[in-house]
Amino acid sequence: MAEIEETIKKDENAVLGWSVWRTARVVASIFVLMTASYYLVVGFDNITNPTNPNASNWPFVQGVLSGDGVPADSGFEWRFIDATWFQAAGYIMIITMETITGILMLIGGLLGLRRSGSTHRWGLAQKWTFAGGTVGLLVFFFGFITVGGNWFIMYLNSKWNGLDPAFQNSVMTALTLIFVAAVLIGSQMAREHEE
Repeated sequence: MAEIEETIKKDENAVLGWSVWRTARVVASIFVLMTASYYLVVGFDNITNPTNPNASNWPFVQGVLSGDGVPADSGFEWRFIDATWFQAAGYIMIITMETITGILMLIGGLLGLRRSGSTHRWGLAQKWTFAGGTVGLLVFFFGFITVGGNWFIMYLNSKWNGLDPAFQNSVMTALTLIFVAAVLIGSQMAREHEE
């Protein structure tokens, strides 16, 4: 009886062409595309409006790096950098890394949709997702939380404190990577079980 049920199940999957894991791979790919779109919009906004003091992140980067808004008696004044060239280089690097994150994750998501029918091929496509997610975590977790938040004392900054958005972006990126990894591992285990 169990063999008959298993045969029926395989036949149903063959007819429909969609297993639970294929559906999960599609959903994960869409999740990756949503994350990619966030990074691409952020990069686009910063590229198309780079120095507007009211509508760009340029004043934010300058404020954090120069310590504008940190109490004068904090004892961390020696860490701050007022050199405009350094601030501009940091700003350009942030925009570049955000854009690279979006592009890599876009590739991972699109290839993931195209290759959702094959566990192996879908898994290979996710190298783009993991590469993009790593760059995104370098920007927001390492760059904003570690360097900006602690080295440049953003947590004490009354004017320029981006720790909450940086944490939000880090969690969004990490959850995307965890979701993709879980679907990848589950798909591979299911494939091995079927074989």
